[in-house]
Amino acid sequence: MIMADVLLWTFVILGFFVITIAYWVAAVGLAPELVEQSCERFGNSPWKSFLIGAAIGVPGMGIGLAIANGGPPAIKVFGILIVLLVFLLGLCGSAGLCLRIGKGLVNPLDEAQPWLRVKRGGIVLGLMIIFPVLGWFFVLPVAILSGIGAAFLGWRDGKKAQAE
Repeated sequence: MIMADVLLWTFVILGFFVITIAYWVAAVGLAPELVEQSCERFGNSPWKSFLIGAAIGVPGMGIGLAIANGGPPAIKVFGILIVLLVFLLGLCGSAGLCLRIGKGLVNPLDEAQPWLRVKRGGIVLGLMIIFPVLGWFFVLPVAILSGIGAAFLGWRDGKKAQAE
């Protein structure tokens, strides 16, 4: 293996790490209520979030991949869009997990800049994800699937609160 190959994979992994944290921080900037409700869900019922996320995410991605593997190009794009939207929902919900981790890492600046909690928690979760094998095949899927469930349950709870 030459140095170029080593640098290629180093920067690919580093880019994945930075972009994932950027999505988590963007989620708290664009939908702070959803991220806060997802954080509460992770605190109250993490297993319920994971099970509901698996029930929604696995079939959703399966349907999207099935659509993306057949038919004309316009239909394939629709299938890819379904997979990306399910993954984006998982990233938005897992921003709640980053917030939950970040709340445990207290800093005096948190009151003035609440997004710093998500950044700190995202760095910790991101480092857990880039750990070979365990992070790739366990932490990442669990974070994304439980994020889907937490985002769905948080969205549902927000709709119930609005109705009341």
